[in-house]
Amino acid sequence: MTEQVQVPAQKKRNTGVKIVLILVAVLVAVAAYFILGAILPRWWADVIAGQVRRDLGASVLVGMFYGFVFTFMPLLVAWQATRKPVSWPWKIVIVLVAVAISTPNLLTAGIAFGSTESAHAGQRTLSVDAGFFTTWTAISAVAAVIVFIAMTILWALWRRRGKQMKVLRQAENQRVKAAKSTAAETQTTPNA
Repeated sequence: MTEQVQVPAQKKRNTGVKIVLILVAVLVAVAAYFILGAILPRWWADVIAGQVRRDLGASVLVGMFYGFVFTFMPLLVAWQATRKPVSWPWKIVIVLVAVAISTPNLLTAGIAFGSTESAHAGQRTLSVDAGFFTTWTAISAVAAVIVFIAMTILWALWRRRGKQMKVLRQAENQRVKAAKSTAAETQTTPNA
């Protein structure tokens, strides 16, 4: 005869509570998405328009700043997640921090590629008050990616060179030790 293990009532209640909490969290996230989707593009376009103040030169410089800095820095932060000593929960946290740092570029992309009424209002605001902002943000973001890739390649080459130098030093040290021990042996052995 086999015994059946009964699941305690407490466990059943905890599972139900977890499911309800997950559903509430999903509903709050969806509501936040729609609310922020209606507010953030207009707000961000107004922020940029306030910084640029219809000056095309300032529009280019501000676009270059946001595009480069808020692409390059998140890539540097996200790169830290590739390190072996970092555990998986921390890798996720690092990637989330990188996404948070890239928020200005994400907001600009939401305006440039968005299809909502708020995104269209942001597009109109930026085209009137900050003419070249989105163009130079995109150009600078691409430049930041290229610089990051070049830096990553150079870093990998530098590390490989360092490992090769370490192997060469060890081989040289062994050769010197072998030469010294051979010289010591020839000095200690009597000549016939």
